[in-house]
Amino acid sequence: MKGARYWSRMLLMLLPLSSAAQAQASDEEGWAQAEWPDHTAALPATESTLSISEVTLSRADWLADIGRQVDAALDAGDWARAEFRLARALTEYPDAHGARLRLASLQFGRGALEQARAQLQQGLELDPDQADLRLALARLLAEQQRYNAALQVLDDSRPPLPLHLDYYSLKADMARRSGQCEQAAATYRLLLAQSRVGAWWLGLGLCQRQLGEDFTSAFQRARASTDLGMASQRFVEQQLEQYGTAQTH
Repeated sequence: MKGARYWSRMLLMLLPLSSAAQAQASDEEGWAQAEWPDHTAALPATESTLSISEVTLSRADWLADIGRQVDAALDAGDWARAEFRLARALTEYPDAHGARLRLASLQFGRGALEQARAQLQQGLELDPDQADLRLALARLLAEQQRYNAALQVLDDSRPPLPLHLDYYSLKADMARRSGQCEQAAATYRLLLAQSRVGAWWLGLGLCQRQLGEDFTSAFQRARASTDLGMASQRFVEQQLEQYGTAQTH
């Protein structure tokens, strides 16, 4: 910030000339009015133009910017603004499946299940082969204990199993809960050929028990796994103990 001394000096420079200075200026006026050869060259006139160009973001950049706006809104706890931004993205690009999944998850999170379901179904109408949309819709239906409906959603597409283990895991579980244990057991075996997951051994054992088959081997493998939860471990132990007790009597 300029000090008072600076502004005083500036003010003095702007004041009218003193009488002595005015006299000196008058003496010099004749000198200034004398005719002298003009040795100055005229400069060419220049045109000053302002060029304004509109920058158009690519689809990826625009959606990335929307994503950042959504993140900022969620960080601020403003879910309504986050949903508005995602809905805007879908208005511009209805096939932006990542934005659709995110919007459906926000709607699901606040309990608007029907809105989330409609959102996912609309996406599947545009692209029936979107496995992630199918999986999300099936999970939503499973949350409502609509197991047959969830199974139908998953049955309508066959994405590559090695790339979609979660998809087929839920499909096996929905088949088992729907009473279709033969289909469920077949899917569990396909999954176990990819990875020895305790929950899949348990699911297979439950299906085998329901079908009247020997389930002990599957339960024993489930018990030996390291990824089974404590509640499931206790259940397996109880079932094997009861089976062993029944066999000895």
